[in-house]
Amino acid sequence: LWLHRTNSLEKLREKEARFPDFEVDLVFRENGVFDVTHDADATFRLSLGSYMPHIRRRGSRVWLDVKNLSEHNACHALRTLDSLLEKHHVGKSRFIVESRNLHALGIFTAQGYYTSYYVDFPPPLWLDTEEIDTCIARLQRVADSGKARALSFPGWWYRPIRQKLNRKIDLLTWKHRTTPFGIYATPEGLTMLFDSQLKVILVKSKGKYHR
Repeated sequence: LWLHRTNSLEKLREKEARFPDFEVDLVFRENGVFDVTHDADATFRLSLGSYMPHIRRRGSRVWLDVKNLSEHNACHALRTLDSLLEKHHVGKSRFIVESRNLHALGIFTAQGYYTSYYVDFPPPLWLDTEEIDTCIARLQRVADSGKARALSFPGWWYRPIRQKLNRKIDLLTWKHRTTPFGIYATPEGLTMLFDSQLKVILVKSKGKYHR
């Protein structure tokens, strides 16, 4: 269980004892900065570099949701991340790099990063069986491409993916409206916890800081 949307140092420090591992949202700017924000049109003047001393000290593992990674900026983003890790003496194995852009992810995968393809399908309850099967077929092609090491998706896709995907690829999910207690207290949550193919579940945790 990792902490979802840890987009401020205050939230990071407040929750570090319970959640040493966490997810952070990033927008890669043209000036070569990983800006910590969920939305491209908003900035809080906080960079990923500000997290690095904490990551190194605590040995944290971090899920990097890069909102705007593309084939246009992937090489620049790769060089920037490589430089950050070298400067702070932090290994690649501490990070998950996530994006909706499979081809951009492939550049990171080829350089030894653990990468995850962001699944942004509508909730399966909104789809019929044929539409769900079409979505699963697309994910099978992603898995077969070798360009991503994992698939990441909202929790409502867990059951259809687990039942139909039939591929040996890591799975990551988020239950961002669910607390750790909620995971342990439900049959599906327990199934997730004991699923060896599911590597990370992002959860929420209330506190003073919400960003």
